Amino acid sequence: MTRSVYVTGIDRGDGRQVVELGVMELLTRQVDRVGVFRPLVHDGPDRLFELLRARYRLSQDPATVYGMDYQEASLLQAEQGVDELVSALVDRFHLVARDYDVVLVLGTDYADTQFPDELSLNARLANEFGASVLPVVGGRRQSAESVLAETHNAFRAYDGLGCDVLAMVTNRVAREDRDEIAERLAHRLPVPCWVVPDEPALSAPTV
Repeated sequence: MTRSVYVTGIDRGDGRQVVELGVMELLTRQVDRVGVFRPLVHDGPDRLFELLRARYRLSQDPATVYGMDYQEASLLQAEQGVDELVSALVDRFHLVARDYDVVLVLGTDYADTQFPDELSLNARLANEFGASVLPVVGGRRQSAESVLAETHNAFRAYDGLGCDVLAMVTNRVAREDRDEIAERLAHRLPVPCWVVPDEPALSAPTV
């Protein structure tokens, strides 16, 4: 059975692209065939996939990368319900998964969408895909206490929805808070926690 890693978050502005690139780097070192799947996509160019394709010389047909666009998904959910939406996305995911050793799933981006509960949707899709979840929590311009609370709450949310949480990533934290946050999360959560300091040059990676 194809393994997959579902990188997701809890809000926009978490700098998740850097994490997705890092996960892709790890996966391509471990297996030969890595596929990419983005369940929902906005209109316009997908710069992250273009970067992944160029950097890792992906041969995957771009048409297979995407489940559907947000407008199509919103209409489908409104007319036929969330179960039909999830079923359609699962079918499209499996068309990709059958051809690869592992699939990197790029979760929804929480930006200008019409889904009131994207976290639950991401959790359900991850479960239906049989994917381990890697939630990313943004910590930019937040206190250490706020970052700790958000990371803990994010873990509880995904874990409570039945997800296999692979690890937690707290991204873009103040450099001076990094060690404290890492130490406290290590004692608070039962999964590995990676804490990444804020680095403006990495917030929007390019080819």
